[in-house]
Amino acid sequence: MSAGRKLTVRRVLLARRRVDPWILVGSMVGLGLLLSIGKVGFAFFAACGIYLALVRPRSWRAAPPAFTISILAWASWQIGLSLLRGEPIAGNRTLSYAGIELAVAFLPMGLALVRDPIGALANGARIGLACLAVVAPVAFLAGEDRVGLGGNEAIFAFVIGVVALAARLTVRDPKRWLPNARWWSYLVVVPVLLSGTRAAFVIVLLVMAADAISLARGRRPIWLRGARGILGATILTLSLGITAALIVENRISAGIDEYQTFERTGVAAGSVDTRIVMWSAGWQVLREHPLLGVGGTHRMEAAGQKAGRNGFMVTYYQHLHNVFLDEALSSGLISVAFQIATFAAFLTTFWRAPSRPRLQSTAVLLVVFFAIFGSFHGVLLNEWTLISLFGVMSCMLTDARRKALRR
Repeated sequence: MSAGRKLTVRRVLLARRRVDPWILVGSMVGLGLLLSIGKVGFAFFAACGIYLALVRPRSWRAAPPAFTISILAWASWQIGLSLLRGEPIAGNRTLSYAGIELAVAFLPMGLALVRDPIGALANGARIGLACLAVVAPVAFLAGEDRVGLGGNEAIFAFVIGVVALAARLTVRDPKRWLPNARWWSYLVVVPVLLSGTRAAFVIVLLVMAADAISLARGRRPIWLRGARGILGATILTLSLGITAALIVENRISAGIDEYQTFERTGVAAGSVDTRIVMWSAGWQVLREHPLLGVGGTHRMEAAGQKAGRNGFMVTYYQHLHNVFLDEALSSGLISVAFQIATFAAFLTTFWRAPSRPRLQSTAVLLVVFFAIFGSFHGVLLNEWTLISLFGVMSCMLTDARRKALRR
């Protein structure tokens, strides 16, 4: 390589060291507001990671070993099995989203020029939540019965839940107007409630439980330090509690009514009773095809055939609204094992190695939120949810891997 070319490459890299952190910040802001810039930003880092993995093999050292092996095996299994079955490529959600999971393995390498991925991640999440706290109520007042910012309400609720957890991470040198504080997560309360997504209510409970445990251990959150903080938190809790109680009560009552009607008539007509029919039919299919499933392009048809007169309600949807059952019917229990191994590798990274407590608690909250929410929705069958979840996980893993290499 000529001296002039070396100098040009060096200038580009030096410029990117200043630019890449802001790309990550912008990506998190975009995710919080469901703007496409969020997906584009993470796609950029994945593309950079793939390039480095191919042209500079030493870059693989930046990849967290256990997580990378697990997610590569998981994605490869899904893609390989689908191709061997001869499933069509066009409209094949299994192939599309397994491709995203495959790209995720290269994100830690693509973040090489982001000096502090945790800082950029958390700051972007905080800015996004601050904007969302204004945008979501405005959207509701503008006439949206369930706020989704133009998208699916459940997807919106999951993505902002992940963003809220990322905002809890500790930044090394926080800006005065973006301090390290757990109250950032509570900015998601109103948007989650306005989304009307019952499964997303759990994110609020998880955050409150985490702070309650911290209080019990004597580590009071910063927003509860002092009499003013306690008074402010109490007033805020009471104000939000009254509104939340009404919204939650309405959503739960609607679910109970659906179930009671289903028991009387045997006909599914809502979201709760349709899920019951889906899961029952899906379980029947799984018992007949446990190891390899029936394929992502055939699972809904197979479940619909087992649902009897409610089959039309099952085939109306594109997934079974259960992340584990969807995975099992698409690619078998072997794929579910790879799926579990991937998340176990993520947790183990923070559990075994010396780490900051906030990283450990956030890792646990992310996986628990994924498991609970995913029990009612197809979390791994949408690009927004995939990118938000694995994007945050990859940034956390990148930080942990760098610390491990330094040690």
